[in-house]
Amino acid sequence: MSQPIAGIGEPPMLRPPAAVPDPANPPARVFHDERYGVTFNVPTAWNLTRKDSDVSTFNLDARSALRSTKMRAVATIAFNPHPTSTFSGALFYFSVTPHTTAAECAKQATEKSPRKVGTASIDGVTFEHGYDQHGVICTEARDEIYTAMRDDACYRFDMVINTYCGGEVSGARDITPDELNSVRNRMKAILDSVKFESSQASR
Repeated sequence: MSQPIAGIGEPPMLRPPAAVPDPANPPARVFHDERYGVTFNVPTAWNLTRKDSDVSTFNLDARSALRSTKMRAVATIAFNPHPTSTFSGALFYFSVTPHTTAAECAKQATEKSPRKVGTASIDGVTFEHGYDQHGVICTEARDEIYTAMRDDACYRFDMVINTYCGGEVSGARDITPDELNSVRNRMKAILDSVKFESSQASR
């Protein structure tokens, strides 16, 4: 007796959401910051801009950044890989706080106590790793924060995932842990591609 095919005859709400293939545009490219000696890969189907407020508001997403912190680039996903869920966006930031101290740099990643995660190695450099999350009814944004000193400047990377409230609030399906992890893995691939040039002169 033949076995039923998964998904056939099941109510639509019980079927797993169909996978959304990544678009072919924008094409993959390499970001390079000549001033601060940082390079990373921007994947296919991600936008890249060096101007704040073009596609995001840095100070709202990176809430622990200092006033003197300068956004150098932001990569944003250009499509929704989970359109039936409450996912609303992903942003990968690179920023620099010039002429600061090691204590001020570490505090950017760890001040949302007790949300310190630990440390992480990025191209052989040890970064403080913490996170911040916020929302009124549900978690609407989570920011994975990485900071480290190079010369007298604080280098910072933020991996931000934005969602909105589902269930009775919007009627949308809450994003699943697996779907969240798939988005985090996309941004982790960008972080893993980061390369630093030899130590930069103080600026």
